[in-house]
Amino acid sequence: MRSLSIGTGRVTEGDELSLHRNGSATAQEQFHFDDPDRSSSHGGEEPAEAVAFDESKCADQSVIGYEEPIMLTQSTHSFLFTEPAFSGPFNFALFIVGISYTCLILALYNNVIQNFNKGNPFSVPVGVTIDVRISQYLALLIGLMMEEEIPESLYLLRMITERTLHKKEPNMKYTQFIFCAILRIIMGCLFYLNMFTVVVQATAVIDIFFDVLALQFLQQVDDIAFRLAKMDVFGKRMKKASTRKCFRAEFEKLPFVRRKKMSVFVKAFYIINLCVLMTGMAVVTIKQNRGDYHCQSITVNFDAHIWEDALVFDSTGDYKGTLDLIYSYFNGVYVLNGTHDGRPIYTEQNKFDNTQYNVKTGALIKYCSEERAWVFMHEHIRKDNNTRDSVCPWLLRSPETDSFNLLEVSGDWVVWTGVIKNGATFQTYCNLCDSEADCNYHGECDDNGVCVCDKDAVDGYPRYNGIHCEIARPCLQMAGNDGDLWNLVLVNACDSWKSYGRSVYTYYSGGNMTKKEPNDELLLIYSGSRWFATVFGDGVEKEREYWLQFATELHAFWDRIYTQQTVAVSNPTSRADPIAVDFFRIGRRGEKYGPLGELLPAQVPPGSGYFECAPLNMSVNDFVADVLEVEGKCVDVVY
Repeated sequence: MRSLSIGTGRVTEGDELSLHRNGSATAQEQFHFDDPDRSSSHGGEEPAEAVAFDESKCADQSVIGYEEPIMLTQSTHSFLFTEPAFSGPFNFALFIVGISYTCLILALYNNVIQNFNKGNPFSVPVGVTIDVRISQYLALLIGLMMEEEIPESLYLLRMITERTLHKKEPNMKYTQFIFCAILRIIMGCLFYLNMFTVVVQATAVIDIFFDVLALQFLQQVDDIAFRLAKMDVFGKRMKKASTRKCFRAEFEKLPFVRRKKMSVFVKAFYIINLCVLMTGMAVVTIKQNRGDYHCQSITVNFDAHIWEDALVFDSTGDYKGTLDLIYSYFNGVYVLNGTHDGRPIYTEQNKFDNTQYNVKTGALIKYCSEERAWVFMHEHIRKDNNTRDSVCPWLLRSPETDSFNLLEVSGDWVVWTGVIKNGATFQTYCNLCDSEADCNYHGECDDNGVCVCDKDAVDGYPRYNGIHCEIARPCLQMAGNDGDLWNLVLVNACDSWKSYGRSVYTYYSGGNMTKKEPNDELLLIYSGSRWFATVFGDGVEKEREYWLQFATELHAFWDRIYTQQTVAVSNPTSRADPIAVDFFRIGRRGEKYGPLGELLPAQVPPGSGYFECAPLNMSVNDFVADVLEVEGKCVDVVY
């Protein structure tokens, strides 16, 4: 038995050291230190002289500078240049490459292409917990070290030149050698892309590492197939191809200077990949923390729950009194305005054009870590008139959840109506569009995810309105069952006054819904779930600027739109207009009649609806010219 001398640091003549692709020995290395146990196993001879093991000397030996021999990778990929083109082993290697490529491409298609969104191409979740965040960075480091196709291909391309390849194996074609390396490099790039995708998409720690390991397995298919071929599983031709002498041959080493350059190159390659992966992950982290992946604008619809005598406070926290709170008053558009606990804070917008209130304070929808739930709240409305409710003064509360996405929260909410009441529904949907379907096929979705509603080809006015073009053009004039006429309220030649997305009407003439005073204005206004016919004292004398300011700041709760001046109210409805909706005149008021008072049906029979569109013998442009007393032409107006 030949031995390796530790004392001299040299391998004795005739010794062989064969390495596989990961650098471990394929032929077992045997380091002998004479001891009684080992000598007895070889004939029982006693050693002539015991050798003392000196650790201090071991560290100084030349084995530290040992360089692995340059050998071909023991993989079916190597068949692409060790075997003739289109031979059995060559085609088998292409088949194995095809399996790996197909699986990686299918994974990429499933994770990215199938659900591609230009605003979020990698389908990154809106947020993750801190343990998932740490695991994401660690998984990228591990995956970077696990990927071997790219560094091995670059190493072999650099260390085996056309001259050294032909010198050792004259029958091999260098073009096939390069072709094999390119296939492996592309496969490595697919691995990196898939790994980054599954890592940034993950929401659970165990899923991250399972997915990375699964991708790594796809890169090991060629190694497994090669070992099976050596065991004669795929036939004699495959065994012969996998046991050729070329897999045990050591290729000529390049000069030290070129080898050193290669070492620097490989290190630089890993550093560049590390920087790219970590930079990409950092960008995702920043965007998640900033709320970029959340829906920036949502529409919220509450049930018509009522809290009588809700407690109202001013901005300093002083108690101001009570108001009847109908939760649907707070329906409408909410816009992302910062984050809290890694989740978005949505702020209520005005009911006229869905922009921010200038004077009033909008309600909030946010995640409350103390409740482990999403909550609806307003800083001026409290359940209690002391500080016990100061941490998270919710009015509605979701089921317990850790979800970062409000739109994914399911289940019934809890609502406060003076007492806790279960079973409240809370509807939310994102206001951004992805296609014409999101615009109800009544418009087009522009590059910013906003629906641009279709316009009439004749008069140029929109045929539909609303965030998703869901509201049909309103009637210019409505007629009630009692012969009363109501006109659409225009703010300019292009648009009408809208409240909660529905157009506002003003009483014109006829019927029993008369004004209390000649100068009063009687308006039909939508309040989130019901239409109210409300009298505004001296409204006729108010200037246009007053009504524009009132429209932009209108809120059914804070403006007490349902007051003693309200003369009629509709059934709850989500229709775009009051057509075919039952109305009620308001009679006596008091605790006996509930928060809306005595409701007297305005139509006979009940259920037949009160309003219908009145036939007008004029065009839209003529109506605009008649109401505004200007030429009926749609022009941009600066408010």
